[in-house]
Parts: sequence; structure tokens; C-alpha cells
Amino acid sequence: MDRFIKILAIINGIVIPIFVVFFIYSYYASRSNDYYPSEPESIVVGDELEKAKRDSLVLQGISYEEPMRIYNSTNMFLAISALTYQQAKAAWSDRDSAGDYDPGNFNYVNILFLNKDYEPIGKLLDRKASISEISDPGSPVHFGLNSDGVVDTTVKNIAYRIGFEDTNKDGRLNSGDDHDLYISDLDGKHLTRVTANKHVIQYYFINSNKEIFIRYQERNELRAEYNPVKFGLYNISTGIFKELKNVEKGLIEIEKQLAK
Repeated sequence: MDRFIKILAIINGIVIPIFVVFFIYSYYASRSNDYYPSEPESIVVGDELEKAKRDSLVLQGISYEEPMRIYNSTNMFLAISALTYQQAKAAWSDRDSAGDYDPGNFNYVNILFLNKDYEPIGKLLDRKASISEISDPGSPVHFGLNSDGVVDTTVKNIAYRIGFEDTNKDGRLNSGDDHDLYISDLDGKHLTRVTANKHVIQYYFINSNKEIFIRYQERNELRAEYNPVKFGLYNISTGIFKELKNVEKGLIEIEKQLAK
């Protein structure tokens, strides 16, 4: 009997601490998910929006930080992020307990442009959209300084990835939907669509910022490994997108050699 009690005590001494550790981990993991949702932040659309209206829920919330100065301009832009009606209330109530957060983690829905006196001069969009990328005016990839530190005055545009439609039909408009490449002037005016039905992998301005070199795949049902990567040039002044067919032809010839 004494031996049985000793064995039981040993088992309890092992099992109970494991249970306690698991309980504590599960509790804090759930709290962490409340503060930092794993889903991409979204704009509610379609049937889910109508349901939210019927339920009298807080539909949307916005968040933003300080304006950013635009390269080669006296203007600034203020990127506006979005929270869903479910996330907005929780995010603001958690802000005090979880600490400040970066609204850049949320989905951009619009951009407000300001002049040098911080007066609004316009907004980029006039309808709901998801902006998954704003080309950084200070980034050397797109706009940066010349090697001698002189401002490049040929910079005339800002580029964006924008989606207007809930293409995956999940009731939310976010980075999970199809986005196309757009450009505007440095004051946000003359928004122009650069690509359509193309998954843009990479892009950058070339030829004194008169053209955009684009690396992309066609939007289709092919699996990624069977969908070839292509190249194109977009002329900003003419608005013409040109597929680099000769490059594509050369790549196909090289691929054929592998089968010989």
C-alpha cells in the first residue's frame, strides 16, 4: 500500500506541473491572439457588411500615424489604415493594456495628401479599396537620392498596389484579393492603372523615371510552378504597357535545352 501511494505521488508530481504549464501557455497564447490577430486586416464588404448593419455593429475603424514627406515635393501623405467592425472596438480597448501599435500592420484604405502647411489638398481614392503597398518616396529602390546626394528631379510619380474587388469572395477586401499596379502624380492626382490581370512580383522605375520595368505572372488557374514569369515595360507618358516578348522567347529556348 505504501508503495502504491509513493507511485501515485510521483505520477501526480509529474502530471500536475505539466498540466499547469499547459494551462498557463494556452491562456497567454489566446491573449496574444486577441492583441495581434493573425488574419490580415480587412474592409468589410458584401453580405458581411449588410449583416453588420442589421446587427448595429461598429462597421469600420481607422488608424493612422504622422504624415510622410514626399520625395521631390513639398507635399506629404497620410496613409489611412482600416480595422474591421469586429477588430476596431477590440483594438482600441486593448491599446492601453497592450501598448501602442503600428497602424502599418493594418490594411491601408486611402491616402490623404497635404501641402507644406499641413492643409489637405486631396485624397487618392473615392471608393473602398485595399492598398497593400505604397512605394516609399525615400526608398532607393524607387525614388532614392543620386550618389552625390542631389535630389532626383525626374521623380514625378508614386506607385501603389491597389485592389477594388473582393476577388476571393470571403466578404473582406484585403491583401488576399487581387491587386493591380497604379501610379499617381506626387500630389495624388491623375491616378492611373498600370497593370490588369497580372500578378506583379517586382517593379522599379527606369530611364530617368519615364518608364517602369515590371516582373509579373499572368493571373490564371495555372499552378505557380507552371505559370512563367514575364517582363514588361510601362511608358508613363503614353500609358502603353509593352510585353518583352523577345526576352520571353529567349527564356523558352533555354528551357527547351533542358529537355534535350
